[in-house]
Amino acid sequence: MRLLILNAGSSSLKYSVIDAVDEQVWMQGQSSEGQSVRAVVDEVRSRWPLQPMGGIEGVVHRVVHGGTRFTQAVRVTPEVRSGLNELNELAPLHNPPSLAIIDAAMALLPGVPHVAAFDTAFHATLPPEAFTYALPGEWTARWGLRRFGFHGLSHAYGAERAVQMLNRPADGARVIVAHLGSGASVTAIRDGRSIDTSMGLTPLEGLMMGTRSGSVDPGLLLHLQLRCGVSAEELEHALNHSCGLLGVSGVSADMREVAEASHGGDSRASLAMAIFAHRARQAIGASAATLGGVDALVFTGGIGEHSGEVRAAVCDGLACVGLDIDLDANASAQPDALISTTTSRAAILVITAREDLMMARAARASLACGT
Repeated sequence: MRLLILNAGSSSLKYSVIDAVDEQVWMQGQSSEGQSVRAVVDEVRSRWPLQPMGGIEGVVHRVVHGGTRFTQAVRVTPEVRSGLNELNELAPLHNPPSLAIIDAAMALLPGVPHVAAFDTAFHATLPPEAFTYALPGEWTARWGLRRFGFHGLSHAYGAERAVQMLNRPADGARVIVAHLGSGASVTAIRDGRSIDTSMGLTPLEGLMMGTRSGSVDPGLLLHLQLRCGVSAEELEHALNHSCGLLGVSGVSADMREVAEASHGGDSRASLAMAIFAHRARQAIGASAATLGGVDALVFTGGIGEHSGEVRAAVCDGLACVGLDIDLDANASAQPDALISTTTSRAAILVITAREDLMMARAARASLACGT
């Protein structure tokens, strides 16, 4: 079963072709310029010109927000497509581009099933004390207010790969996954199940990100509206597009450019990096407390995989929860790798994000059961 995987993030389009049976990757690529779906499909067809539609038997789409309705991968039908459209306002940076890609791909490849796999699905196991906001119960019930969590495909793979690398079963394992990229979140995972995570109703809550603020005092947001004359529309746009690394540094939303400016003596860039590490460290510490300890910490995502400087800064001070980083191993690490010291009570790992693999598995299961 040859599947075309289309993974639309907040800043890129990743694509791959995977055999869903043996999980072999036949081709893959990424474009930060928003490469068109037609270009991807043309590339696939040129690779296998003698096979109808390049031999593609199904297309899998990453959709960030599935709400309460979509808690597992599902075949895209007109009814499902309509339901997904209703969730756009909860993930304005992610869901609309994903739906545009779904529409384009279905027009180009109409003869194969299209499956949506959701970032929120992994967090369907959150307990009520983790997903319930301390708001009036009437509001919660009327508007379906709750914490959903995101990056679930990445968190699920990170936890699975961690126990595999440590040669231990998932049952009983306490794993913290830090997905650090243009979007960032931390999840506490026990027995392979998400029990707490840093993102909430939308992908705005939690850690500092590339252009997103992460958690901000609600009173501050009210102050900006009631006392400073900032409209709700201005506030929504700023929180999603003008905050985070970009807002604090004034340089870029890209950690590589922020780090370069910091090394050159830019104090705002240095502050942005320090805040980023501080917020991630806080979330990891909170996850360790929720889990009652930690057996493994996983760094994944673009920053988590490639910035030894950020990993070292995040881990500075985490020895108190049994996480002791080996600075030499960390500096030269190429994922998948172990970067904790031999005396660390818990393992620290750098693992390549494989959302594509989790999407392929979810699609295979969905198509097998006809959903």
